[in-house]
Amino acid sequence: MSTKFTEASFFTSESDEMIWWAFKDGDKDALATLYYRHIKVLIDRGSKISHDKDLVKDCIHDLFIEIWNNKENLSVPRCVRAYLLICVQRKIIRYKNRKRLAQVEVHKLPDTQLVDSKEEELIREQHSKDQQDTLNLAMASLTRRQREAIQLKFYANMSYTEIVAIMNISADAIYNLISKAIDILQREVPGQGNIHLRH
Repeated sequence: MSTKFTEASFFTSESDEMIWWAFKDGDKDALATLYYRHIKVLIDRGSKISHDKDLVKDCIHDLFIEIWNNKENLSVPRCVRAYLLICVQRKIIRYKNRKRLAQVEVHKLPDTQLVDSKEEELIREQHSKDQQDTLNLAMASLTRRQREAIQLKFYANMSYTEIVAIMNISADAIYNLISKAIDILQREVPGQGNIHLRH
């Protein structure tokens, strides 16, 4: 695949999901359509995480190259835009974290502390995985719009103003969707006073 996208107008009225299926089948025009359909909101969101616009654009471009190279293994997201936003956000945050770690001198702990820390880390990871598996099952019980609102608010950390612009519904409707979704999740995940949504 070329490293540069050519703007396409081949898919105009089709849904993101239909275009995603076409891209999975190897249609480069479908991928280009997704790129140009969502590039503005991806740049806007990325710019809130990093002021380095070149970095943001590189992360977006790398994401589209990656999903093209792995298209056969990708499932169809429940909300393509939310999926792309989350992926770009992760890429930018990972880059910033790597850069930050490179600037910090790491002091080695004594061997006994390393063993203890590793065991504790494994226990925490398993507990976290069990919680996430339960939450994923609960998410499946939400409506498509409820999942989209939850993903944008808690997974992509977007403001209500941004969600209103993306979902094209009123702020009251967004509040209602998220409130009802959280009520459902709290019922479906017993023993969790506060639902910790993460991806």
